[in-house]
Amino acid sequence: MDSLAFAFTPATRIFFPLAFVLIAALTVRVPAKRRSLGAAGLLVLGSVAGLLLTAVLHHLGALPGSRAVKALQAAAYLSASAGAINTLALIAFDLILPRVRVVFSALAQDLVLAVAYALAALAVLSNAGANLSGLLATSAMVTAVMAFSLQDTLGNIIGGMVLQFEQSFSPGDWIRFGGDEGLVKEIRWRQTTLETSIGETVVIPNSALIKGTVTVLGARAGDSRQQWREVTFHVYYDRTPHDVIAAVEKAFRKDTPPFVAAIPPPICVLQELTGAAAVYMVRYFLTDLASCTIADSSVRIRVYYALARAGIKLSVPTRSVVVSQGSEQAQEQSRRTESQRRLEALRGVEMFSCLTDDELSILAQKLNTSPFACGELLTKQGDHAEWLFILSKGLAEIRLYSEDGSSYQTIATLQAGQFLGEMGLMTGEPRTATVVAATEVGCYRLDREGFQEVISRRPEIAEAISAILAKRRGELEAARSGLSEEAKRRKIEIAQSDLLSRIRSFFSLE
Repeated sequence: MDSLAFAFTPATRIFFPLAFVLIAALTVRVPAKRRSLGAAGLLVLGSVAGLLLTAVLHHLGALPGSRAVKALQAAAYLSASAGAINTLALIAFDLILPRVRVVFSALAQDLVLAVAYALAALAVLSNAGANLSGLLATSAMVTAVMAFSLQDTLGNIIGGMVLQFEQSFSPGDWIRFGGDEGLVKEIRWRQTTLETSIGETVVIPNSALIKGTVTVLGARAGDSRQQWREVTFHVYYDRTPHDVIAAVEKAFRKDTPPFVAAIPPPICVLQELTGAAAVYMVRYFLTDLASCTIADSSVRIRVYYALARAGIKLSVPTRSVVVSQGSEQAQEQSRRTESQRRLEALRGVEMFSCLTDDELSILAQKLNTSPFACGELLTKQGDHAEWLFILSKGLAEIRLYSEDGSSYQTIATLQAGQFLGEMGLMTGEPRTATVVAATEVGCYRLDREGFQEVISRRPEIAEAISAILAKRRGELEAARSGLSEEAKRRKIEIAQSDLLSRIRSFFSLE
C-alpha cells in the first residue's frame, strides 16, 4: 500500500477516474471522434501502467530518487499529459468553439497542440529535476542540424502556414494543380489533400503548391460556386446557324438538365467553320463541380434530341458509301412503312375520326418526328404550345404541379398510341399539366400550320371536332360531379358551342 501511495499522489487519484469518465462520455457524445478518444484513453492507460511499474520498483527497494523511478514517473506523466491535452483539444475544437462560431483550421489545431505538448514536456521534465538550460542549449544545436537536413520537410510546414494565413484557397474549394483537379479536403503541416471527382485521393506537398500555379475553380464573387464549361458538336451546312442555335437554346430554356445552372442560362454559339461542317459550342455553368462528367453527358443528350426534333442532322466523319442495286427499292419501302405508321397514329386520335383518308394522308405528311430523352419535358404546365403530340414509343407521365412548383402529383401515364395537347392545337389553350418522358419517348408532332391546310379546305371539320372534344370533356366532368343525363347533355351543348367559336377564331374560319 505504501508503494501505491508513493506512485499515485492525491492529484493522480482524482485525475485518472475523471479522465476515464470524461473520455467515455465524449465517446457517446461525439461518436465521430471515437478513434481519437480511444488514442487518448490508451495514453491515460499507459500512464497508469507506468505508475504501477513505479510502485513495483519502489516495493522491490528502489529509492524514490533513483534514475529508473524518475524516468518511469516522467514517462507516465508525459503520457497522461498527452491524453489530457488530446481530450481537452477535442472539447475545445469540436464542442465549445463551434458553438460560438469560431473555427480553427486543421493546421492551426496542430500548432496549438504542438505548443501544448512542448509546454507539458518542459513542465514534466522540470518537475523531474532535469537541467532545462543545458537541455535547451543542446536542443538548439540539435534543431540547427535537423533544420539543415530536413529542408524539404520544413519547406512543406512553412508552405502550409503560408496557405493558412493567405487563404488563397481553403478546405471545400475546388482547385486545379498541374494535371490534378479536385476538392480540397484538408491542409495539414506537410501536405494538402485533394479528393477528385472519381474518388481518388491526391496528396500534394505544400512546398510544391507555394512554388506552382494553382487555379481555384468555380469561385466567383457574390455568386454560388459554379464553373464555366463548354461542349462542342458539329452540324452540316444544310441548316442556318440561326436554326441550330434557336433549337438548342429553346431546349435548355424549356428544361435545364441536372447540375446545369438555369441562371445564367446555357448559350449556343457558332465556334468555327470547317470544310466538312459547322462547329457549335454549348457554354453553361456547372453547379456541382464533382458532377462534370454527368453534366456534360446530359448537355450532349439534350443537344441530340433538340436537333432531332428540329430535323437537324449532326455531322459525321466523311466516309465511302457503297450503293447496292436494291437501295432505291429499300428506301421506297422504308418511306411506305413510315407513311403507314403515321396514318395509323393519326387514326388513333379520336378527334380525327371525322377526317377522310385523303385528309389523313395530308396530315401524315405534316407530322414531325419529335424524340425526347428520359426525364425531358414534352410540355410544361401553363405554356402556350400550338401543337399535338402522338406517342409512338415509350411512356410519359402527366403531372400536376403545386402553385409554387415545389411538388407535383402524377395523375396519369401515357403510352404508345395515346396523344396529348389537342386543346393547344385546336384553340391555343395553355397546357393544363406538365408531361415528362418517363422513358425514352418517340412522338409525332402536328403543328397548327400543318392542320391549317386541312381545316381551311373543309371548315365543317371544326364543328365535328368541337362535338367530339365537348363530349369527351363533358363526360369527364359528369363522371367527377355525378351529373344527370340531362345536365350532362346541356353541359356538352354549351361546351361545344364555346369550342366551335374558339376553333373558328383560332384558324380564322368564316
